[in-house]
Amino acid sequence: MSKLSVTEIDVSIGLRIQLRRKELQLTAAYLSEKIGISQQQLSRYERGMNKINVSHLFAISVCLETPISWFFLECEINTANKVSNTVAPYVTVQDADLQVRLHQVWTTLSRDQQRKLISLLDSFSL
Repeated sequence: MSKLSVTEIDVSIGLRIQLRRKELQLTAAYLSEKIGISQQQLSRYERGMNKINVSHLFAISVCLETPISWFFLECEINTANKVSNTVAPYVTVQDADLQVRLHQVWTTLSRDQQRKLISLLDSFSL
């Protein structure tokens, strides 16, 4: 059985796992124990060295209280096009997932940072 090669999608997902874990101030040892894998395996996922098992990604999303689709936000349509050699008809991220993520970030911001973010968002709608 040949080993599947790692892609930029695997790297992107790994970076997002690490980002969210650190946002929650969880150690790699804690997260790996919660999902039942070695700390070394989690490290390989986070560094994009190994393709992640779907059941592990699901467990990670539950432990990190993050919609599983959030881990795919960086996977652009161009990447999807490379994989399938056809034009991707849609983006798989749902608004509800983005709203959950915005809420997660929002609660970590100071009042001043929240005001600045709203000001930035307002500038996009002008």
